[in-house]
Amino acid sequence: MADLPQDFVDREGYQEPDALVSKYIHAGDESNGQPYAYFDEDGIALVGDRKHVIAVDPIFGILLGGPISFSAMPDQLSFGGGYFRLNPLTLSTIPSTTPTPVPVLVKSTPKLLEGSSNIGGMLSGLETSLGV
Repeated sequence: MADLPQDFVDREGYQEPDALVSKYIHAGDESNGQPYAYFDEDGIALVGDRKHVIAVDPIFGILLGGPISFSAMPDQLSFGGGYFRLNPLTLSTIPSTTPTPVPVLVKSTPKLLEGSSNIGGMLSGLETSLGV
């Protein structure tokens, strides 16, 4: 650990109990060339190597570096908090042309809001049946 910067060193025993301390966790006995996780008061970084990174930072947001794969079908992907989904027409390879434009995204209702509207409908039905 002699080659690590001071920010990576765990100094819990030497600081005040309420002070935030950055953490550095790696696999194996040597830190050089190993995948690691770094946690500090501003963000988190999971690093496999220089080309494979997941980082969460309050300034730059979420960074995904390297090849990405999703274990979901394209029609199950949603964007913008669930308010948009991929258009099924684009998934069926119908081309978008000037006379017949096909939008890539279509409006959708987020799953959380769909669930709340279903619960609201059930509660109103229950109130009606109870005569409330």
